[in-house]
Amino acid sequence: MTTVTRILHATSPGLSRLLAMCRTMGFIRADLWRRYGALGTVGKSASAVRKEITQGGWHTDLPLDGTVRAESTKDVINDILTYKAAAKHKVRRAVAARTTDETERKRLYTLLKQDKWLEDTYLHRMMRKHFRHGKSQCSNQFVVRSDKHSERIIDGQLVITLHLSKKVGGSITLYTTTSGKNVSLEKKNLRVIVREGKVEIHYAYEKPPGRPHGDKVMGVDKGYTEAFTDSQGQHHGESFGQVLTAYSHQVSATGKARNRLHALEKKHRAAGRIAKAERIRANNLGKKKQVARRQRTQQHLRTIAYQAAHTIMDEAALLASEDLTQPIAGKVQWRDYNRRMSHWAKGVLVNAARNVLARLDDPDITRYMPHGEVKRILLGRFSGATERQEARVVCQHGMSTGCG
Repeated sequence: MTTVTRILHATSPGLSRLLAMCRTMGFIRADLWRRYGALGTVGKSASAVRKEITQGGWHTDLPLDGTVRAESTKDVINDILTYKAAAKHKVRRAVAARTTDETERKRLYTLLKQDKWLEDTYLHRMMRKHFRHGKSQCSNQFVVRSDKHSERIIDGQLVITLHLSKKVGGSITLYTTTSGKNVSLEKKNLRVIVREGKVEIHYAYEKPPGRPHGDKVMGVDKGYTEAFTDSQGQHHGESFGQVLTAYSHQVSATGKARNRLHALEKKHRAAGRIAKAERIRANNLGKKKQVARRQRTQQHLRTIAYQAAHTIMDEAALLASEDLTQPIAGKVQWRDYNRRMSHWAKGVLVNAARNVLARLDDPDITRYMPHGEVKRILLGRFSGATERQEARVVCQHGMSTGCG
């Protein structure tokens, strides 16, 4: 079973109270990141940090339900520790690249795992690099404990009631847009997010097993004109590039127009026409439409990519794919190339997918081998240099008379 996050949309007559709680929790979140965003958690577990916060009593006088404060505080501490764990993962990779001595690696890994990296100057320097002091500007959400909400169906719609203390005005009712079918909130925490006057309710959902997959071994390459190309030459998600290009053109045109409006606003402000400048800023330089357009495009692209992935897995049981999470050093493209790639990539992606499939069982190429080393090995094979070098070695050591 896979745990995913589902989102319910709702309206509420207590929106002003929800906003007040979000602002209060935003202050607490920022304060916790200030206190524990760096060295404050060194050598401490999540429970130890929460106990320290409880004993400190820094936020007990704020107008916020106690259970909401406790659950949201737990959520913040988990975020901080997750951030630190991600930094440790990067430091482990740096240690592996720094030394090949297994004893030294084990010593550094042990210090890192035990959260004693302050004792070693190299680990301390690497953690300062990757574990920068975090901060939070999030002030639109809070977490409700699993026993502090109830659900019922009214006129065919799911209605959720948040049971809060009288300190914040009592219970708040949320009227969702769903019928409640296939929605189970029992024994689950809820994350309530207020965004642009609307309420979102996030909850965890155990996703059942999906449809069966195929039995083939395939290589796939991720592209621009289409989402994927497999080693059999089939393209999947062919509208991927069209959607990206259209969005890129639109964003570029909008950005150029906004730059002209920014210049005009600055011109009026410098000339003393403050009211005119303020009207331009208020009516022409907002970002609501841009944000909505970006969200629509992201949802469209996600749908295309997911459908393409399903069509591949309908045939394949094992996929070979390149790990493109790390950028290639020195690879700087011109601006328009970054916005849209040329159409000739289709044929290249087929060959790339076949190469990826061939590398699945390659004895010379490992998963984390640098791209330069991979290129050297492949060029040596394609040029015949490797075979010639091996033949030359045989001639020199085997004393063969047939060597040219």
